[in-house]
Amino acid sequence: MNFNCLSLFASAGVAETYFANHGINVKVASELLKERVDIYRHLYPEVNMFHGDITDKDNYSNIIKAAQKAECDFIMATPPCQGMSSAGKMLKDDPRNRLIINVVDAIKDINPKFAIIENVPEILTTKIKIEDDWILITDYLTAELGESYTFNERKVVNAMNYKVPQSRERCIFLLARKDQNIHWEFPEPSEELITMRMAIGDLPSLDPDVTDNTEEERLSRMN
Repeated sequence: MNFNCLSLFASAGVAETYFANHGINVKVASELLKERVDIYRHLYPEVNMFHGDITDKDNYSNIIKAAQKAECDFIMATPPCQGMSSAGKMLKDDPRNRLIINVVDAIKDINPKFAIIENVPEILTTKIKIEDDWILITDYLTAELGESYTFNERKVVNAMNYKVPQSRERCIFLLARKDQNIHWEFPEPSEELITMRMAIGDLPSLDPDVTDNTEEERLSRMN
């Protein structure tokens, strides 16, 4: 299966590095910060990258029109996490938390077959103000998209459980349009953990006083 993708809050494009290997072709992308846009355009010159604020009506409209023209049937959205993350100030009224509304609008306007929304686990307990009420983002997503899309049950995953040498938890919503008749869930976690030593232990040392290492020395550090 092949899909055309719209990438929202695309940053420099790290998240979609291997998408093409799996039949997901990013056609349209959007990012606020110019330095990230410049890197993205260098790495993916074939992608129609929009630079600007997605909350700007004209910019949003141009993104949606481009995605519709490109027949995007897959959306990936990674809105900023600073307003939710425990590493930030976690302000209740942080405007970045409300960017999830733009994501929902894009899914409604484009009606993709599948969508991914990624953020920190704290998104599950974060509320946004809708009209006069503060509601959980998860409840908002279900209320706005639950009629047309199914959601995965296990939403918080750790990269280390999928053979990545880093402990990094993320909350990821996997949305499948109901007419696709697909129950989209994460694979079962691997019992094998990959350590940093296993991943890069054979590389030369970064110690500036070490100019070279023999194969025996590299192997000895791995044992």
